[in-house]
Amino acid sequence: MNLKKVIYSTLALSATVFIYAEDASKPSANSSWCENFDNAQANGQPANWQSEGSKWRVPETQCTVKDGILTIKCDKSTGGIITNPQVVDLKKTPVMRWRWRVISYPNKADGRKRRRDDQPVAIYIGTDDGAVAKKSIAYRWEGLTPVGYEGKAKYGGGILTVNYIVMRNQDSKAGEWITETRNVAEDFKRIYGQIPEKFAVNVSGNSQYTKSNTVAEIDFIEFIPAPAK
Repeated sequence: MNLKKVIYSTLALSATVFIYAEDASKPSANSSWCENFDNAQANGQPANWQSEGSKWRVPETQCTVKDGILTIKCDKSTGGIITNPQVVDLKKTPVMRWRWRVISYPNKADGRKRRRDDQPVAIYIGTDDGAVAKKSIAYRWEGLTPVGYEGKAKYGGGILTVNYIVMRNQDSKAGEWITETRNVAEDFKRIYGQIPEKFAVNVSGNSQYTKSNTVAEIDFIEFIPAPAK
């Protein structure tokens, strides 16, 4: 398969990002797992996903499927949905590829500031080995946080720490679809020193701190082989 390899480094962004010379608007032909959001449950959530990340006395982010698109709608809310792609072996298909866009941004959100730590959309990859021991990396679409910035966020009163990487921010035009690729195995190896055998995928949106209304969409998420070097 012909491909173009684009390597960029911004601040702490050290992993390799690949742009494939295929139709960026469609899933690949060689994915080990692909969620294209074609099927919905009665509650509107995608099939085989469930709610996750709700918070007491905070409205829950709505994640619903329509016409093959997952919409993440935040109304001063937090939370998301989660699934377990058991068939994915990150040693064979280490690259996560996905297509997303933001329709509206939170007001002055900044992941570097705890009280403004909102994102219209983020995709988390986390191990399923208990809340305290859980290892997780979030690929975020931020507000003011610089692209390439890597940070840590604490949840559950500081019990759980999540490492995050800023893929996009509000410098990207609202409403524009963007296809991303990221070598998840390389990120886990660099950050945690190991590649997980099993993991969960979580999609979330947050606007609780900035008291904003935001909308983001995801077209598909898949795992594919790394390109030959």
